[in-house]
Amino acid sequence: MGDDNLSLLQRRAIPWLLWTIWKNRNTILYADTQITLITQLQQANEEARLWHELNDAKQSIEVDGGLGNEHKRWEPPLSGFRKCNIHANWRNAKLHSGAAFITRDYSGNVLHHAREALTFSPNRLTAELRCLEWALRNMKDLAYQDIVIGSDSHDLIDAVMQPLKWPRFRILLQKIKSLCATFSSVAFETESIGSNKIVREIAKSVLRDGMFQSYLALGGPAWLHHLINREAILVSS
Repeated sequence: MGDDNLSLLQRRAIPWLLWTIWKNRNTILYADTQITLITQLQQANEEARLWHELNDAKQSIEVDGGLGNEHKRWEPPLSGFRKCNIHANWRNAKLHSGAAFITRDYSGNVLHHAREALTFSPNRLTAELRCLEWALRNMKDLAYQDIVIGSDSHDLIDAVMQPLKWPRFRILLQKIKSLCATFSSVAFETESIGSNKIVREIAKSVLRDGMFQSYLALGGPAWLHHLINREAILVSS
């Protein structure tokens, strides 16, 4: 990024260019469409310019590609995107699973959160895939367009990105692929247990506290505000 032959604007746009390439890759995978290279460059330059104008940044930021790296702390999405962290609390095949999601913007502000009790799932990955399908349907109903899905389930991320390796889950993966195609952009990021802590706590409450009634609400749950506020402060610091 320190090439003197590149202008400051071009150097600043590099993270956004990588992000745009990643989004285009997902569009090709899920919607069988793609945007031209010129359009990708224009979008990256414009997003970089707007970000630096709004934040008066003195240094360019690093954008994590998502899949190959596990976030140690919660990372916000780019401006204009919504990040949806998900988790399914599966114990065994004889019990319900607690499912939850929480959506936040680039400032760490909570937009929505939801909780659901999933009927019996034979294994953890089935529960995680059903949780993802449920979350995507809610994102669609909420009219979200550009989303990032964060999960600490490595198997879930791998199954979504390489479905041919997981033929046993073909039906669920086909449903997820169809839902992803309804959004303008969908990306997936691997979270650590720590960076996914808030949504894990919401999902755990289903079985722990007997909260089997599903709901969708604005903002975050009051009993987790201390964690939400702490992560928002880290984002702005």
